[in-house]
Amino acid sequence: MSTKKQKKVAAKRKKAAAAVRARTRQVTGTQLPRPRVTEFAAVAVVPVLPGASDKPAGSPGPYDIVFILLVPGVSSVTTSLDFDAVVAGGDSLLQGAGLHVQLESSDGQALHTARIVPNRSGRLAQIRLMVTADDFSSAENEAFDAVMPTLSRIAFEADTPLEVTAISLTERVTQTRQLRTTLIGAVQPAPEIAGTTTPELRMFLAAYREGLNGNSPLYQALSFYKIIEGATKFHTNRVRAATRRGEAALVDPMARQLPADPKDLTDVAEWGRDNFAPYLGKSFAEIRDAVTDTIRNAVAHISPNMGLRIADYAADIQACRAITPVLRYVARDLIHEELGGVSGADPSASNPAA
Repeated sequence: MSTKKQKKVAAKRKKAAAAVRARTRQVTGTQLPRPRVTEFAAVAVVPVLPGASDKPAGSPGPYDIVFILLVPGVSSVTTSLDFDAVVAGGDSLLQGAGLHVQLESSDGQALHTARIVPNRSGRLAQIRLMVTADDFSSAENEAFDAVMPTLSRIAFEADTPLEVTAISLTERVTQTRQLRTTLIGAVQPAPEIAGTTTPELRMFLAAYREGLNGNSPLYQALSFYKIIEGATKFHTNRVRAATRRGEAALVDPMARQLPADPKDLTDVAEWGRDNFAPYLGKSFAEIRDAVTDTIRNAVAHISPNMGLRIADYAADIQACRAITPVLRYVARDLIHEELGGVSGADPSASNPAA
């Protein structure tokens, strides 16, 4: 191809790319319905061009990835799905002119070079890198597993909290974009409070609030699991107390079941119902037992020869994100049952370790 033709082709590609970026900017400020509770979501913007087929999952090729940092407790959630504004809004408690870091695998092999970029205030705000991958999912996983151990090392050396509020991914060839972030929940009407509580119920309510407040998928999963675990132990204590008094056996709350039809999952966002598919129609006890080792023990412990869930690995984060809506649903149902029968609660069962 002649130099003149090459320049013509390059100019045409540049013009098409500019058109794609313009279209993308037009839709990045679109407001989507907020979830009922603050929760993680993945949103894609797919440019529609004549003769091109959209593939929001992505295709083999290069991906530009930006990890947007935040100050924990100050900017932990996203309030608008304006992609550009989210990327530009990064911040941290680390001052610096920027860094170039060599990312490594868990066995010390060099993977990628990343740039840690400051914001206008001179605080580290973004981590930028490029990976070659088959699709968006594999691009995110590869980048996540490479970046997060470095963030953990930086946080330790500075003794300063360091967290990621969002991940922006752009497929270079098509300019398709994805944003992975925690969306702020919708405003809810303040409830009317009536009746009393018991010591065990107050434990459940505290754990539930902690789960709602948390931004770490591992901590959220553990908080909601604790309620399910506590309900199991409190029921055992109540059964023992009823037997000593010669009373009839109590109904086991863990025998309750998830709906068999996903349409009956009230207050569950449409995009979150896929997480329930493996557990539809199962009892709360079956759900508890299915995740005791893979989630509860794996998150709560660091022990040799155990399958662990670590915050620096994408697969572990994704596993906890997937189960959290299910555990929250079960925990909420158990608390509702407890609230309904609070007047008949047995005070002797207030210690789950009894």
